[in-house]
Amino acid sequence: MVTNFSSPIKGANGGSCQRLAGYLEKENNQLPPHQQEAFFCAQSDKVSQTEVVAGIDRNGAAQGLKSGQDRFYTFTIDPSQKELAHIGGDPAKLRDYTRVVMENYAQNFGKGIESKDLVWYAKIEYSRQYTHEDKAVQEGTAQKGQPKEGDQTHIHIIVSRFKERQQEGERTMSLSPLTNHRQAGGAIGNGFDRVNFIQANERTFDQQFNYQREQTETFSHAKAAKSEHQPDRLAAREQAIKAQIEKDRPQPQTRDRTAEQTQSNYLSR
Repeated sequence: MVTNFSSPIKGANGGSCQRLAGYLEKENNQLPPHQQEAFFCAQSDKVSQTEVVAGIDRNGAAQGLKSGQDRFYTFTIDPSQKELAHIGGDPAKLRDYTRVVMENYAQNFGKGIESKDLVWYAKIEYSRQYTHEDKAVQEGTAQKGQPKEGDQTHIHIIVSRFKERQQEGERTMSLSPLTNHRQAGGAIGNGFDRVNFIQANERTFDQQFNYQREQTETFSHAKAAKSEHQPDRLAAREQAIKAQIEKDRPQPQTRDRTAEQTQSNYLSR
């Protein structure tokens, strides 16, 4: 389970979310109306693009930001193909999961807020294309724009920078997931711990869908494997080897209880 804070529309967070919301309609533009995927939010499974833009833009307007400062943020939830297979690729389950992710998001600020205090919208997409940043394109084994193989379902989220207004013109709490304010001891003080958020989302998926996550599927393992610190890399490799050995280990055969009882009776004579 990957949680990615990069945006598909670069440098557009300082104004209206119209461009981003329009970009997220790209799959719908190829489908008849009855097959199109709507945006959703905490309260509804069907929200129009117009409602998304109005909700995000209205909540960010006149909040005292300087020109160019972010009015909203976007991130994606990227389940693995194994995780998607576990839930049967069910869109309803993905919507339910996203709503809990947004509870994790709110709680991670440490300011006593909940998802209902936020203004957010999400959209499920079902395909991805190779870009120039993909290794396969750089190595010449895939072409830019070519569809990626397998189940590529993922969820885009747009969330206002500010807590939801209760009245017109009110200035509300600013909530940025891209800023970590750390105390001298290294702990997150008044900020957003993205590592904690990603790991909370992993735990949520596992608990919500009874998913048995292997060590090699965890964010902590992936982080250690990419670490420049050699002991971390070696520890991650050792964990992966141990997990594979345990997985391949033959299970002890269960002896037939009736045969055991017969043998016991025979020996007791």
